[in-house]
Amino acid sequence: MKKKFTIRPAVLLVPSLIFIVVIALSLGIGQAFTDTLTKGFEVLQYNLGWVVSLTMLLFVGFVAVVIFHPIGKIKLGGPNAKPKMSYWQWFVVALCAGIGTGVVFWGAVEPLLFTFEPAPSLHLEPGSNEAVIWAMSTTFLHWTLTPYAIYVAFGLVLAYVIHNMRKPFNVSSGLIPVVGDKLAKGKLGTFIDMLTCFALIGGVAGSLGYGILQLSTGVDIVFGIEPTKFVYFIVAVIIFAAYTSTAVSGLNRGIMWLGDKNAWFYVILLLFLLICGPASYIFNLLTQSLGHYFNNFIESMTFTAPFPDSELWPQWWDQYWWVDWLSYGPLMGLFFVRLGYGRTLREFVVVNWVMPSIFGFIWFAIFGGTVLHAQIFEGVDYYSVYLEKGMEAMTLEAFNGVPFAPVVKAFMLLIIAVSFITLANSMISTIASMSIKNSSENEEAPFALKLFWGLLIAAAALVFTMAGGVDGVKMVKTFAGFPIVFLGLVMIIGFIIYMAKRPRDASGNFEYEEAIADAPDNGEPCAPPSPTMEKLKAWIHKKK
Repeated sequence: MKKKFTIRPAVLLVPSLIFIVVIALSLGIGQAFTDTLTKGFEVLQYNLGWVVSLTMLLFVGFVAVVIFHPIGKIKLGGPNAKPKMSYWQWFVVALCAGIGTGVVFWGAVEPLLFTFEPAPSLHLEPGSNEAVIWAMSTTFLHWTLTPYAIYVAFGLVLAYVIHNMRKPFNVSSGLIPVVGDKLAKGKLGTFIDMLTCFALIGGVAGSLGYGILQLSTGVDIVFGIEPTKFVYFIVAVIIFAAYTSTAVSGLNRGIMWLGDKNAWFYVILLLFLLICGPASYIFNLLTQSLGHYFNNFIESMTFTAPFPDSELWPQWWDQYWWVDWLSYGPLMGLFFVRLGYGRTLREFVVVNWVMPSIFGFIWFAIFGGTVLHAQIFEGVDYYSVYLEKGMEAMTLEAFNGVPFAPVVKAFMLLIIAVSFITLANSMISTIASMSIKNSSENEEAPFALKLFWGLLIAAAALVFTMAGGVDGVKMVKTFAGFPIVFLGLVMIIGFIIYMAKRPRDASGNFEYEEAIADAPDNGEPCAPPSPTMEKLKAWIHKKK
């Protein structure tokens, strides 16, 4: 019998209606709307940006402690729970659904841009040796440990509450250790779920808008088809069809299949750039930049530049990124919950936080090193290309100096498309599940809900892109991300207090919640193995 689902009207309709109003305002009063949001954003960042920075530092510290603390030994789902996917499958889905879209857009841009436009208050000479190392270190700050700590901090709390306390598959469930079941399942919980859904719509629509611009520019570079509104429309329709169909297929089929392919595409591209590019320079740059990054981590995380010549640089870059990640944070953390069943909290942190961060270091070192070496040593003026053609063109323009450039550019277009599709379908599956009552982590939401959210996000991205107002949706999602700073603080501090009171055995290990202490495995089938990984294992075994 087909299961009947009960819709949560407020979670489904209120965020949708608010975002439709935002789209209407953006189209109706255009630049005035964006200017108002921008001014409000600057005021918020100047007055509360320091709270954002300190909260992000707390997130990083929280997830790092779990690796070494006895809490890390707790298994999600109880002592009898069995993992449903391999480490590789888990890693690739976490990687590609997390910041995969960001790395393909900013991989060549941030290292170059920060080298020639460093934060004014630091008084670094643009293009100098010091500026290069600072640029790489700052890029690492934006794309490795800190953003994934946001996802994993939310994910840790939600995974424990959902798997081990057997609470509903909603972001609001993360408040149960603080306020109890009654409040978390009442109006407060509904408000929290509405807020996080609204923030996510803005986040994904903003990312998809940039994706449409980048892919349309790529079509022009590779195939000579000039970007027009019609091209934007066709690109948006193709992406929408792809991410909706794979989201409908579910986690163990569509999303996992896409993540697997996407990760292998990343590996192939990075190996190609290393072989054909300035490998020695890349490794030297990576080594020194990593040293600078770790040596100055706390100072960089608390960089607020309260100086007359700051031009609000950290507010528009560092703190803007933190708020941007926060717009995804709760629902990305909720998505991570689905991946962690049968694993310990320590494994949860290593696979969802440490491993993607290592990938980020490697990715940005290779792309940044390739572009900076060409700019500094080979006389290729990529900075002028950036100024002339914009950020969306830089990633593909970076391949001009490698062999088989047209083929590599076409391959990169495929990677960009798959990255955006992987992000969108994972988020659509999660937000659709949150739209139904009493949802569980191993249930797929009905097709109609996934289609609804997929259409809304695609329409928002397309409207903003065609209207030239992607900046509008960018501001909207950052405003939605601000309240989530405080939601994260409450959830994490409340969880720490709750766990401090949990009983332990004679060895100091935490006792399991009664709901799952003697519970059997949930019986969900394991995900099918990765065909590519199985072939690789067979090849290695044959060589031995």
